[in-house]
Amino acid sequence: MKYIKKIDSVYMVIPLTVLTVIGVMAAFTGGWPWNGNPYNSYVLQADAWLRGRLDLINGADYSWLELAIYGGRYYVSFPPFPSYVMLPFVLIFGTAVPDHWIALAVTVTGAVYAVRLYKTVAVNPRQTGFFVLFLYLASGLLFVCINGHVWFIAQNMCFTLSLMSLFYAVRGKGGWSLALWACAVGCRPMVVLYLPLLGFILWKGWREQEGGAGIGSLIRERWYWGIGVTLIALSYMTLNYMRFGSIFEFGHNYLPEFTRTETGQFHISYFAGNLKNLLRLPVPDPESHALRFPTDNGMAFWLATPLFLTMAAAWLYAVVKKWRQQRVLILLLPLLALLHVFVICCHRTLGGWHFGNRYLLDLLPYLFYGLLVWKPDEDWFARWNMPLFYLGLSMQLIGTAAVYNHWM
Repeated sequence: MKYIKKIDSVYMVIPLTVLTVIGVMAAFTGGWPWNGNPYNSYVLQADAWLRGRLDLINGADYSWLELAIYGGRYYVSFPPFPSYVMLPFVLIFGTAVPDHWIALAVTVTGAVYAVRLYKTVAVNPRQTGFFVLFLYLASGLLFVCINGHVWFIAQNMCFTLSLMSLFYAVRGKGGWSLALWACAVGCRPMVVLYLPLLGFILWKGWREQEGGAGIGSLIRERWYWGIGVTLIALSYMTLNYMRFGSIFEFGHNYLPEFTRTETGQFHISYFAGNLKNLLRLPVPDPESHALRFPTDNGMAFWLATPLFLTMAAAWLYAVVKKWRQQRVLILLLPLLALLHVFVICCHRTLGGWHFGNRYLLDLLPYLFYGLLVWKPDEDWFARWNMPLFYLGLSMQLIGTAAVYNHWM
């Protein structure tokens, strides 16, 4: 009981708040965590592995799943880390894995680590709840964390793993940080771009706490940090090679939607159209006079996730007030984020059916770290961002319910 009293209440209040909102969403949409999951590709893949196969058993029967077709066999086309997580559950439950419950557990874990990251990096603890709930309930994450569907649970896991990786990087635990980053890459490969950020955080902490000098010295003294990340990367490469003959091919290039077009999965010709989608606004419905929000391949990023505006304001504040102390981060992180957006816009789609901008969610953990470092420590910054918080919250609550219920 003495230990329980010492626990900061924010570690309980924030996850409970997130779970409460998800429960409300389930009440409006019928998406209860005990429901079955027809989009359980990772479970099916783990089951196939346990049966000694790399391709799905009777893969042609799963016409509603995004499966890669290679050499006449059907494979899960997504990076494999979520199936690693599912392996012990498949051993216990077979293919009836409670993956919606697993998605909730992943979400709660991420919320806890968002709090831990905030308390480690930021100065003003009074703002913890505001900014963490801004990240989780008013950013577009809500849509993907309320179930275990194949597309969404991977993003949910990537989000949590990225927050964990950043937390351990700030704490100087490079082995954990890099290993967790590798796990995140195994959910959403484009977060590979943020390795320089993690390297900078680790090097900066090592230099400040232990008086280290150059990066070469860090590598020589902390070489063992690379063991976990190397083993995880080798597991991906081995699986990729055994399935598709290339260590870099996860399978998406062999989806029928990409093999039927000459431009394939990534091409510069997609950039302009996707960028336009990231900026498009809702349009009036001529009959109901309500605004019709896009529910396919993105919408105005700042409207779906106003947190981007808050992050931009914090960055501008840092440029003016913190340039001398933070100039590397001020330049590095936006550059990596813009490169990430460029790659996203060169993809054939922006995530298909969803509310908001699903692909942009992968940027948020890293930009959240930037927000914590850049923002003013005084309470006025949180107060002035409350309208943006409530804009994002109302958009996500109503938009998520509306899209899952096919109201628009």
